Amino acid sequence: MSHERYDDGSYTLWTYSTGTLSRASADYEPGAREYVVAQSGPRRLWDETEAAFRWWDEKDRPGFDRLGLTVHSGGERAWLDSPDNPVAAEPCRG
Repeated sequence: MSHERYDDGSYTLWTYSTGTLSRASADYEPGAREYVVAQSGPRRLWDETEAAFRWWDEKDRPGFDRLGLTVHSGGERAWLDSPDNPVAAEPCRG
């Protein structure tokens, strides 16, 4: 992920997936009610970003201190508050 800020307060945010050659960009302009988003490639990265934000917001916006990652020989598992509460990988909605 990267971004570029402009003198007028606007900025562009880019997200990339090098494995799938997918990209998304969003242009923010102060005071705007709608924003231009462009996506390309097989993954819909902006849709995934929105789904992740909705999940985070629904969970009362947990900070890093509430999130964890367990790594073992079979893979990894992200969790919220305790390893007994895994974060499910869900397909993006949108």
